[in-house]
Amino acid sequence: MTIKFSTGIWVFSTVQDQYCADGYRDMPRFQEALAAAAAIKGIDAVEIRQSDITTETPLKDVKRTMKDLGLACSGICASMSHSRRFSLAAFGHQHQKTRNAAIDEGRKAVDMARTLGASEVTLRLFTDGFDYPFHLDYTAHWNTVISSIKTIAKYASPDINVAIAYKPREPRKHLTVATVGKSLSMCQEIAMKNVGVALNFSHALMAGENPAESIAFLTRSSKLFQMYFSDSHGLWDDMLMPASIHLWESMEALFYLKTSRYKGYMTIDVVPQRLEPSHALQIAVGNLSILWKKLEKLDTSELRKAQKTLDATESQRIIRRVLLQG
Repeated sequence: MTIKFSTGIWVFSTVQDQYCADGYRDMPRFQEALAAAAAIKGIDAVEIRQSDITTETPLKDVKRTMKDLGLACSGICASMSHSRRFSLAAFGHQHQKTRNAAIDEGRKAVDMARTLGASEVTLRLFTDGFDYPFHLDYTAHWNTVISSIKTIAKYASPDINVAIAYKPREPRKHLTVATVGKSLSMCQEIAMKNVGVALNFSHALMAGENPAESIAFLTRSSKLFQMYFSDSHGLWDDMLMPASIHLWESMEALFYLKTSRYKGYMTIDVVPQRLEPSHALQIAVGNLSILWKKLEKLDTSELRKAQKTLDATESQRIIRRVLLQG
């Protein structure tokens, strides 16, 4: 199995936040960001947002530039969290006009995926949620979110997969699709072949999950559609370089991707606020590549035998030997 790396094009953005409204660097032209991604050793593809396509950056120009650079499109993500229009909600909005506008953004992402030769669209439901008790009619909200996703998935069928990205919080205090269990429950209720889950390593940590277990959980139902890698301290979506903090957990996540024969891209989803983006990306790819190579030395049957004993010292000896002793 060969590992395939992609990066979110937003890695090269200004990454402004509430403390530095001007951003931590100048915004490059979109074509410059694509060229910077193509220059990273190991990066074969990029993921872009539906909002990246504007009159100044038309889709036909993006397609031509990516072809010239030898970049594939790993997917399109539809995110409404940066638009004031969807500040109260997007797919779960109770006003039909606003909800339809959000659904149109999802359809736009599907159209972009088809044009750029991608087969995956990720829906980031990061404005659908609540901040206070009694804030929502939870049942009505869930019903509306599910209806919206179904509408987009029907538009995407049969050639485009729609992956639901879960996350416990940010920017809402509580997001609707907050955990791996909720995301899989939603997929099962929607019951469409092209609807699955986008798992982000850092989001799983935020939800109190072990990312490898979440990968195994989704793989059982063939619902792991997208895999995003970053790292965090677990409380917030820090979007730090992968395997820079949770080294063992990153290796275990890669192990389960490897044993389940995951065929998709491993997309780097970092926000290097105070780092040069290209340097951060190269470290990210290098960290994951090294761990992947280490796994080639792992005797899976030996590990499974040790795991059957339920004695953690047995499995730790095996993994320590692979990771730390050459």
